[in-house]
Amino acid sequence: MFTEDYLMRIINQAIAALMTAIGLRKAGKNSEALQAIQQAIEQLTTLPAYIVDQMDDGSILSTLSVHGQLDVGRLVILADLYQEQGEIFLGLDQPVQGSIAFARALRFILEVVLPEDANLSTENIGKVEALVQRLNGHPLPVETQLALSDFYQRLLEKDDPSLATAGTSRKQVSQALVELQAQLGTIQNTIGD
Repeated sequence: MFTEDYLMRIINQAIAALMTAIGLRKAGKNSEALQAIQQAIEQLTTLPAYIVDQMDDGSILSTLSVHGQLDVGRLVILADLYQEQGEIFLGLDQPVQGSIAFARALRFILEVVLPEDANLSTENIGKVEALVQRLNGHPLPVETQLALSDFYQRLLEKDDPSLATAGTSRKQVSQALVELQAQLGTIQNTIGD
């Protein structure tokens, strides 16, 4: 089991690597930026990046859990790393890999946001919405769609000023939820056939 100091060091190193990667991407050094992201993913998961790339999201979430408790601190940074990785892949003209990274980032930030009302912050709502926009038209795993449906339902429980502060409206959230539930209904009908 990791000590709290050790975990804080890992998180701080990963944040530094993320900032480095953002700077490298903005300077047009996408390959170096991607390498910085991969190193940070290895630090956070304690696994080689190529193994993490082959794991499904649920397995990664299990890796970040200790005694059944998800390490939200590491997961937040991991979501940010995958979002940046998606941006880097787009810069390298690899949209498929970019979408895969964005989808993983979305799943992870939803796993952070959903368990506690305190995590349903304006910043996190913005992260989810930005990722949903990046993934517009790309298929999402069923688990991610279900989590996104829960997220939209939770947003509808908020008051209108809170939604406006988060950059959305009740109408937009309701529309997104209806579209998502239609997709989920299509999947359920396909499974039932």
